[in-house]
Amino acid sequence: MIQIGEDIRRGSPVLAAGRKLRAQDIGGLLALGITEVDVAVRPRVGIVSTGDEVVAPDQPVRPGQVRDINSYTLAALTERAGGQAVRYGIIPDDRPALEAAARRAFAECDIIVFSAGSSVSYRDMTADVINDLGAPGVLVHGVSVKPGKPTILAVCDGKPIFGLPGNPVSAMVIFDLFITPTILSLLGTSAPPQQQVRARLARNIASDSGREDYIQVRLENRDGEQWAVPVLGKSNLIYTLVNAEGTIKIDLDSNGIKAGEWVTVTLF
Repeated sequence: MIQIGEDIRRGSPVLAAGRKLRAQDIGGLLALGITEVDVAVRPRVGIVSTGDEVVAPDQPVRPGQVRDINSYTLAALTERAGGQAVRYGIIPDDRPALEAAARRAFAECDIIVFSAGSSVSYRDMTADVINDLGAPGVLVHGVSVKPGKPTILAVCDGKPIFGLPGNPVSAMVIFDLFITPTILSLLGTSAPPQQQVRARLARNIASDSGREDYIQVRLENRDGEQWAVPVLGKSNLIYTLVNAEGTIKIDLDSNGIKAGEWVTVTLF
């Protein structure tokens, strides 16, 4: 990310602060004899995956176990947003182990993301561990979003910290809603406009008023019209995202959308 270059001959900025440096921008700077510019440092995002049931992707899965999907998908989302992902491995449901990983990530990174351990249960210690890292601690525990309700939003001694649900779809939806903007803010920039298309909804989708719903959809062309077909499934099924091309949002004050209505699809 470039901060600024200045055309001395005109006295006006060549590139605005917060602009992502493109190939043509480099050429434009060099044409003016500008060979050095100040750039933003990529924020380090520490990713801590938790759970006794989580195993490495290259390991066989026994009954009750799941492979570690989240730390890799969240790392990819971090890099896409302009951050630098730092994975801290799989931490068991053990308070001292989680505290040690949290302290290390807190010391080494600009943002910390805990994967899983945000739900309310006797094994979920994430909120308590976050509160021990610094003030003010947990600000929000639970958001009006589906998927992703048990999300934790926190700030400890000025450092943003997030606790994401363990379900992969929930984790990725919440990452885009909260963590991507945080990374961009630390870079001093904003998100570029996302590509969107209009389509007709292929089936009724119900929603509870007072909650934002994010529905994965694939696109079909039917008689010259674009249709959005919901890809339904539980939020722990990563293939609801793999088989989708984008999402539609059902607003907070809506009870759903009827089949045939026009919707806006935000493409991945």
